[in-house]
Amino acid sequence: MSEPPYGDVSLIASATRMLLAGDGSTTLLLEALLDTPLTVHVERQERVAVRELSAAAVRALGLPADGTAVRRSSVLRTPEGRAVSRNTVVFTAPPAAWSGSAEDPAPLGLRLRQGRTRQHREILSSGTGEWPEGGRVRPCAYKEYVITCDDGVRLYVHERFSPDRVRPLPDAVRDGPLPRTG
Repeated sequence: MSEPPYGDVSLIASATRMLLAGDGSTTLLLEALLDTPLTVHVERQERVAVRELSAAAVRALGLPADGTAVRRSSVLRTPEGRAVSRNTVVFTAPPAAWSGSAEDPAPLGLRLRQGRTRQHREILSSGTGEWPEGGRVRPCAYKEYVITCDDGVRLYVHERFSPDRVRPLPDAVRDGPLPRTG
């Protein structure tokens, strides 16, 4: 009998399901899973017309069709520079504990926690997505959610996880919905 392509399917499924179902700081979970600190590297941050945003972001934040919002594309990296996740954050204004600056090296969730910002995360969806790499696409795990901060600011977050760091759920355990919290 051959071994599954990613090793022990039950361990992979458990770690990936915990990451995708967790409604707390994804960065803290990733740092615990990988046993290393992570930093954010902003690739692009710009104010864009709502029509340029994903339908999921527009719907989740209730943005008007003629409005604008900030779209931030970033990568969480290990100290060695390896990509762990590719993230898109959409917001109209930053919460009080976060400057919203593209120069801030702290991941968003960790910055909010450091500022003692109470927050609620509502998971919108999770599953298998696409990880672009060197002109090709590989399957990856993803999750998207909305963070609502205690000052009323809402942020839409879409995270894709490197298949080299977080394995997508194998077909054998992909059946059925992930548990939802909250």
